[in-house]
Amino acid sequence: MIRVDLHPTHTYGNFKLRPGKPLPFGATIVPGGVNFSIYSRYATRCELVLFKKHAPQPFAIIPFPDSFRIGNVFAMIVFDLDYENIEYGYRMDGPFDPKEGHRFDKTKILMDPYAKAIGGRDVWGVEPDWNNIYQYRARIFFDDFDWEDDHPLEIPMEDLIIYEMHVRGFTRHPSSGVKYPGTFAAIKEKIPYLKELGINCVELMPIHEFDEFENSRISPVTGERLMNYWGYSSVGFFAPKAGYAASGK
Repeated sequence: MIRVDLHPTHTYGNFKLRPGKPLPFGATIVPGGVNFSIYSRYATRCELVLFKKHAPQPFAIIPFPDSFRIGNVFAMIVFDLDYENIEYGYRMDGPFDPKEGHRFDKTKILMDPYAKAIGGRDVWGVEPDWNNIYQYRARIFFDDFDWEDDHPLEIPMEDLIIYEMHVRGFTRHPSSGVKYPGTFAAIKEKIPYLKELGINCVELMPIHEFDEFENSRISPVTGERLMNYWGYSSVGFFAPKAGYAASGK
């Protein structure tokens, strides 16, 4: 948790604000509020867009004051947010010059590339509403996991016996005998089996958030739409794939 002076210096409507810290990027919980930080070299204006979780429309849009910009970073602390029950995105204004790689559109809501949790695709294989312009939203993650006395095993490289696996594929078949097939929780259930095989290291194929529907091809055999099964194209590199979670969290 980063240390800041926690006295608001600005207000916007009912929201209390102050300049944020540029690092770390993303949304970071601080005493009394949330620090939002995002980088854009060419943006001229940035707005924070807040949603109630699963709500179709935002309940608040808060512009970053010019004084909250540090170089190319927009950083702002918003106090008293019910962060467990909100989702957020950004709107940015700037040049529109495709030849130079600029496609700013201030009407589009952008996902935070540093989000540690992403909503909108919580269940694997459920086709989204393509008319919904808010398909992906960042969520604010509070890491309260108790690691207890866990520590790296420090097994020498030459002694590693590595099992590379796909989270969904490893336990999806009914023969796996797990409670939640195709999930992170199912892998945990199979640890005794892996140890029985002599495995002492597991290498997971992509587990970050990706879009399984990005593949537009059709199977010539079944006529069904093919899916991006492997996940080698990130939507949110820092967010675990929500569709692999047993609890939806």
